[in-house]
Amino acid sequence: MALAAAAGARVVATARADDFDFVASLGATEVIDYASSGAVRRVGRSAPEGYDLYLDTSGTADPAVSTDQLAHGGRLVVMVGLHATPAVPIGRLYTRDASIVGFAISNASVADLAGAARGVTHLLHTTSWRPRVAEILELSETARAHRQLEERRLKGRLVLQP
Repeated sequence: MALAAAAGARVVATARADDFDFVASLGATEVIDYASSGAVRRVGRSAPEGYDLYLDTSGTADPAVSTDQLAHGGRLVVMVGLHATPAVPIGRLYTRDASIVGFAISNASVADLAGAARGVTHLLHTTSWRPRVAEILELSETARAHRQLEERRLKGRLVLQP
């Protein structure tokens, strides 16, 4: 989000209500409570011409709905939902020259990772953005860290240190 905002993109994000201030601090121009009734409708109204880029980081987005919210030539990027098998509205994709692409950081090349590192370093030097760290744990607490990740209640990153 911070990279997109720093590049000049208009960012619309969904989040829990208690995360609104944090998400806005990352550069979101509009934040919508994903748990509210009508959230999907509000996301669509926030970009009447559609979204050029729609990132699904939750794995809960319905491709039929998110595809409808893409602009002509827009791209839906999925990065979660390893075993999900949703229905994909093929006609709505090709009639607007839209696409769905997957992203897994483990597939990134060294050059891709170096470019991402440069972007993060730039943000660290030129903005007040900092990654949100939920907790710093000793390496010996790796099992506890895995349990916390599996519970999916963390707000921020877990950092393991030797």
